[in-house]
Amino acid sequence: MTGYERIRNTLDRKPVDRPACDMWATAEVVEKLMTHTGAANELEMYDSLGIDKIIWVDAPYLDLPPKPEGIDRLNEWGVQYREQKYNDGAYLETVLAPLARMERTAEFEAFPWPDPARFDYTSLAAKVRAHQGRPMMLNFISLFEVYTAMRSYETALMDLYVEKELAHTGLERICTIQLEYIQKSLAAAGDGIDIVYFSDDMGMQDRQLFGTEIWEEFIGPRAERIIDLVHREGKKLFYHTDGSAPEIVDRLMGMGIDILNPIQHVCPGMERERLKALYGDRVIFHGAVENQNVLPFGTPADVRKETETCLRTLGQGGGYITASCHNLQPNTPVENILAMYDTVREVGNRYL
Repeated sequence: MTGYERIRNTLDRKPVDRPACDMWATAEVVEKLMTHTGAANELEMYDSLGIDKIIWVDAPYLDLPPKPEGIDRLNEWGVQYREQKYNDGAYLETVLAPLARMERTAEFEAFPWPDPARFDYTSLAAKVRAHQGRPMMLNFISLFEVYTAMRSYETALMDLYVEKELAHTGLERICTIQLEYIQKSLAAAGDGIDIVYFSDDMGMQDRQLFGTEIWEEFIGPRAERIIDLVHREGKKLFYHTDGSAPEIVDRLMGMGIDILNPIQHVCPGMERERLKALYGDRVIFHGAVENQNVLPFGTPADVRKETETCLRTLGQGGGYITASCHNLQPNTPVENILAMYDTVREVGNRYL
């Protein structure tokens, strides 16, 4: 089976020759694995390791202004980022949230929001053609994550309780833009895109980010519009939320999400056995191999045990794509990464 066939059959709950697997990793890890395998490019590295990589594709925004000096990234929402180094890696940190100082809805309305017609859908279509024969996912759809980036995290959270009109105004504009972006992207890509990626982190390590009633007021109805649109377009909805968010996950299951990621099972309410028992016949699980402790600090034997536990609990009878629980970090030993994927090939069929 090809990687595309394995992912597609898993999503459709059809037979596979072995469990599907994917990789999420930082750029530093990808470079390290390319060196290890001797691969000439990233795709060759995935193929050499037998990874059924889901390719992320997007449409770049055409009207970005020049980046100010000292800024490493500027996106279509007007958010500015600077690279922050840590140990062996680097992440982008927000240094300018363009809505942070605004106090009135009129200011929100006057803000130069991105125009959905000004994304480069021709470029997106070219990317899809270049990766024909591989599973592809449209990136990046979000509601609250975009709002927090534009508004600043602390202010965005306060808005949900004390500036509700501002929160509704901003989230509605974000939702409307994203809906049109999805429609135009899928029209440009034709049958090339199978999945739409929707990310809104709703959990902390030990509890939800905010109460379920707040989610139902501000996020839920808009999330449902996105999910419904994706399904009307005949695509699968991949939903990402870190941390502990069991009540919100339950609401999302009722809305019909197709894939749940990353299954941070060390967090309360996100235990593998619980999720499988409640939703195993309704959703595909993606991720779960623990990467706060086991992958970076365990032995290869620890990784094999953890991976097999994920295969047994989440994959029994199908419906699981093995991957790390979020990005493999630069401090993760190569031998531990290899142990995860070796385990899928060596023992995964026991749990199909």
